[in-house]
Amino acid sequence: MAFTVKDALALDNLKSAKVVAGLNGEDRVIQYVDIMETPDAYKWIRKNELIITTGYTIREDLDAQLRLARQAWVDDAAGLAIKFGRYIGKVPSEMIELCNRLDFPLIALPDEIPYIDITHPIMTGIINLQAEELAYSDDVYKKLTKVALETNSIERIAEELSGILGKEVHIYPHNLSKEALSSMDKFKVFPIMIKSSNYGYIAVKSLIPLTEKEMIAIEHAKVLAALQRINYELATESHWNERRDLLDDLISGKPVNWDLVSARAAEFGFSLEGEKCVCIIDIDRYSAYLLRNKLTERESMMFRRSFYHIVQDTVRVYGHIGLNFLTAQQNDKIILLCPSGDDISMDWDKILRIIREKLGKLGNGVTATCAISNDVKNIMEIPHAYKTAQHLITLSRKIYGEGHTIRQKDAELYLILEKIDSISLSNSLLAPVLRSKKKDEYLLTLRTYLACDSNVSEAAEKLFIHRNTMQYRLKQIEKLIGQPMDSAETKTLLWLLLKAHELL
Repeated sequence: MAFTVKDALALDNLKSAKVVAGLNGEDRVIQYVDIMETPDAYKWIRKNELIITTGYTIREDLDAQLRLARQAWVDDAAGLAIKFGRYIGKVPSEMIELCNRLDFPLIALPDEIPYIDITHPIMTGIINLQAEELAYSDDVYKKLTKVALETNSIERIAEELSGILGKEVHIYPHNLSKEALSSMDKFKVFPIMIKSSNYGYIAVKSLIPLTEKEMIAIEHAKVLAALQRINYELATESHWNERRDLLDDLISGKPVNWDLVSARAAEFGFSLEGEKCVCIIDIDRYSAYLLRNKLTERESMMFRRSFYHIVQDTVRVYGHIGLNFLTAQQNDKIILLCPSGDDISMDWDKILRIIREKLGKLGNGVTATCAISNDVKNIMEIPHAYKTAQHLITLSRKIYGEGHTIRQKDAELYLILEKIDSISLSNSLLAPVLRSKKKDEYLLTLRTYLACDSNVSEAAEKLFIHRNTMQYRLKQIEKLIGQPMDSAETKTLLWLLLKAHELL
């Protein structure tokens, strides 16, 4: 909503004025009116300014006249109004041609109109329009704010805005994909931005550009929708922080009154009844990632925050357990306490795969190692389950490398083998092989042979060596250990000792 050249020419005092060139520029906005009667007036032209002059100082200088018109257009002035008859005489054809080409309004003013009869009505029109705009803005703000405070609903804000505009309106309090945005071809879509943060979109059904009044209403709605979203996020954050504190207490074993802990958990919709398991998701080489990408502390914090929400949202959507789980974050590690047992259908493989995919996109190929404890039936066993899951993270990286999932039930043997230390190995059946000059070759041969269920041909093929070479190496190993490897007991013992050696 703005005061334009067309509005000015509709005023009673200016009805005798005539647009002699640049008629297509009648919609240019007027915010100021200035009288210029100096030869270098073009140096002080402002945007949206209507310039009024008699042209006295440039009356015999066509170049100066053209320079004034051209500079006014460059500076995005509203238009140029000249009393041609008094000093310049006939309107120069060159000036008409220039202003037509630029679509810049060139107005011929009657000589008898005093300047005050031009400037005063125009400024009055501008002020009245601004007052009307302020009144409209205040009315819209009150209506939308009343709805926001009374309903605390983004949907109701959208309905109220729709009534104000007389158009179909939707407010999306979340990000939209490029595909979704491109499909809304019948809507004008406005992002809800606060300090470079996107809080969603307002979509208004309209095939033509919206008016300034309509844009005022939309701006108010954007602010209120953003505040609604921020308030929701703060409430949600507070809710999850309280749940995190509860989980911190549970895994540390701090609570002394478990009845109070159960009541506290019930307030969050989390039941401590039934079997539970602890899952840890730990980013691999997080410090190296920060250094490699030169992330600031704030960027690092935002990355961890996004990681936390990825895990939280994925478990909520794909875990089929509602909000019946607890989440805590320790720097680059997420801890989950979830219900388990035969009646729980959590698909950990799918959940962790989705989390890894999202994390990889968030951090450009970042991976995570995951560990899942055995089920515990008593909440007092949770601290031990947590410590076991922590240890499994380290164990998984030793056995499989980074980016894998390890379950306690599948790692029991490794947990036992870890108790075999280097001294025990140095006195074991495998010791002579470990002391051999061809240690690496023999260990690989023995590992492959046992993995192939003692099939010499298959093992030789996997090692890309001749069958006879494979048999020769096995003979040498048998000489070192001092006994044949034809018994199941010897093979089992050697296999266990090899696994124990891998863990050191």
